[in-house]
Amino acid sequence: MKGNVGLIGYGRFGRLAARYCAREARVHAYDPDARVTGGGGIRRATLAGAASQPVVILAVPISELRGVLRSIRRFVRPGALIIDVCSVKVLPLAWMKEMLPRSVSVIGMHPLFGPDSAGESIRGHRVVLCPGRAEPSIVAGVRKRLRAAGLLVQEMEPSVHDRFMAETLLLAQYLGRLPSASRIPLRAASTPSYSLVRDLAGVALNDSAQLFRDMWRYNPHGKAVLRKLESGHRLLLKRAGGISR
Repeated sequence: MKGNVGLIGYGRFGRLAARYCAREARVHAYDPDARVTGGGGIRRATLAGAASQPVVILAVPISELRGVLRSIRRFVRPGALIIDVCSVKVLPLAWMKEMLPRSVSVIGMHPLFGPDSAGESIRGHRVVLCPGRAEPSIVAGVRKRLRAAGLLVQEMEPSVHDRFMAETLLLAQYLGRLPSASRIPLRAASTPSYSLVRDLAGVALNDSAQLFRDMWRYNPHGKAVLRKLESGHRLLLKRAGGISR
């Protein structure tokens, strides 16, 4: 018999999550701005209906998370498991532990894939778990389900995750968006290395600008990466015989 999962947020990743969760559970999805299409195990729900399920997935931008937490805390049921899927983990976990009742378990999750890379299958893709306030048995149960779906699961402390993401995902987003921000047109590929630049730009720009802004704003290690990039830029110019600043 299928269980029930509440899903709050029905954007690009929310729709992907709903599709895969619906294979194992009835998904009660809510989004005030996006049209939730029913069928296939996915039901359109009210905020209260989605938030009162035994497992609730928060697939909303980190900049909206605090507002969502304030809205759902009166609806969550004791013993429920609340999971966020933000690309930053320190602040979301702190907010969930602060704003949600102690009677609920809290886990941070970051799928290292999206609709573009996992549109056909999630098997073989990676997901990071950051236990926030949950019994080891609950974390083990989540890990077991993710692995059964074919995902590669890695557990990290929230601060370790955020530093790692600042030096990888955030860096890739920055470099991929740089040509467009610099008004340098992307031309037909002329060399294999330039093809890689075009591919990186295409992936980065296909993600929302809000995702990029939120990662820079809420990842505590983002500014350190930016300072390193600025220092590296000056060093490259110096080594090339150009200006030093």
